[in-house]
Amino acid sequence: MTAAAATDTNELKPVDPGAIEKELQGLWRAQGQARQHDAPDGKPLGRTLLHTLVVYAPDDSMAAQAQKTIAAISPHQPGRMVLLVVQPAQAGQPDVQAAVRLHCEAPQTGQEPVCCEQVVLTAAGPEAARRLPGAVLPLLVTDVPSFLYWTKGNPFRSPILKSLAPAIDRLIVDSWTFSAPDLDLSDVAAAIQDPRFQACISDLSWARLAAWRYLTAQIFDPANMRGYLKRVRQARLSYYAGTPVLAWLFGGWLASRLGWRCVERNAQGANYAFGQRLEYEMLPAPEPGQAGFFAGVTMTADDGAQFEVRRLGANFARTCLEVGEMKYERVVPLKVESVTEWLGHELGRLSATPTYEAALSQLVDVARAEAAHVA
Repeated sequence: MTAAAATDTNELKPVDPGAIEKELQGLWRAQGQARQHDAPDGKPLGRTLLHTLVVYAPDDSMAAQAQKTIAAISPHQPGRMVLLVVQPAQAGQPDVQAAVRLHCEAPQTGQEPVCCEQVVLTAAGPEAARRLPGAVLPLLVTDVPSFLYWTKGNPFRSPILKSLAPAIDRLIVDSWTFSAPDLDLSDVAAAIQDPRFQACISDLSWARLAAWRYLTAQIFDPANMRGYLKRVRQARLSYYAGTPVLAWLFGGWLASRLGWRCVERNAQGANYAFGQRLEYEMLPAPEPGQAGFFAGVTMTADDGAQFEVRRLGANFARTCLEVGEMKYERVVPLKVESVTEWLGHELGRLSATPTYEAALSQLVDVARAEAAHVA
């Protein structure tokens, strides 16, 4: 997103949790009056709320990051932003505290500022956190979509999600932060299959892999390469030491696109019907900040042809093809996006993501194959 020019940012104002709506209306009136006073002949202040975005942060560190993300998104996709923060319980601290403000910022220099509502609800300890949904539900703006972004961990074992799920249109998770990826991804897949869970689910880790899926699919775009889609027999996926989530999701996507069916899983990868094989390779991270990054894929066909997409440093990828005597190689930049941009993409959609759901289904099938093998 283009860097915005800040024009007016009010400080968070503490308020009684039961008086949030009234206080927000007062802030809008005060902001409108101030604008009219400063520019009597200017445009009146418009109130545009495209959505309600509820953001859950399990600690102060994630809350600070979430505040920055919300502030960056607001000028481009204004709405009511509700941040839920859980802090350790302290003696004498109220169970739930609230604060509100209008954040006004121009999307770009020279443009009119756009204002959005920001509400922060802070719970003192896990027991108080159970009361957060009761404070959130009256704040959901009617006739616009409601999103819940769970910044860290698995939300499906939280009573907060259980209470909010019937009222939201989309749940946004980040499997990159899952502490037990195998079990946590299974929970995501189960929710997608559960007819009682009606919200669409998306995953910021899926967005992290967008460029890799595009570059891999692009290999088979030429007519003379499409036949190899049915002839790939082995794929080796590399990732830097850390969470394997990105490699697993990419593997699920690749297997689902190639029509593979898992029959056995082991420590190195998985075997599929008709002899296909998928392997995972963990490499040392070149830099601490690249732990868990997807590093590339190498596919081998039944005639020995190889197709590879490999990470070069942090910002480039190399595509290599070796088919018979033909060799082809190119290097392309990898667009570096932030959580703000990934989240912004998700706020622009309401429908499900079939390719993501198919990849998760593949991972669940692999887990079942492993369980059957152990049994």
